[in-house]
Amino acid sequence: MKKISINKFLYYLIPIMISSTIISIGYFFMNGIPLLGVPKLEDIAYVEISDNRLDINARKFTEKEEIEKAINMINLLTYKLGTPEEKEPLIELVFYLKDGDTFVISSNEKTAYSNGKAYSIKGDNGITFINVIEGIFFFKDLVEEELSI
Repeated sequence: MKKISINKFLYYLIPIMISSTIISIGYFFMNGIPLLGVPKLEDIAYVEISDNRLDINARKFTEKEEIEKAINMINLLTYKLGTPEEKEPLIELVFYLKDGDTFVISSNEKTAYSNGKAYSIKGDNGITFINVIEGIFFFKDLVEEELSI
């Protein structure tokens, strides 16, 4: 049985580590960095979602499926490095945790706020996030607004 020398091991390991680092940086550069710290489904008691553009009071969702939809929508908010434009958020999701804490995500077209910290949204993800939230959770209000015009 041959013994592998440490030099030969490093000869293969270093290029693999460099390649992995370059690929990771490229992936985050192209797709954006996901928001971290999002609570798990089993830790959430309920969620309140408000839409400032439609001028509607917050809606409370306690069903597991609705909470899961809200968590999945946060995946649309990927950010890029840089200084964000600080504008008034249009959509706000407040997750009330079972231990009594809250986790707040809010967004407008260009900026996402996670527990008060602002992030510059990558591409058109902010517009997509707002449209999807309104379509899923405020569909009836959108239809009523469209009919009244």
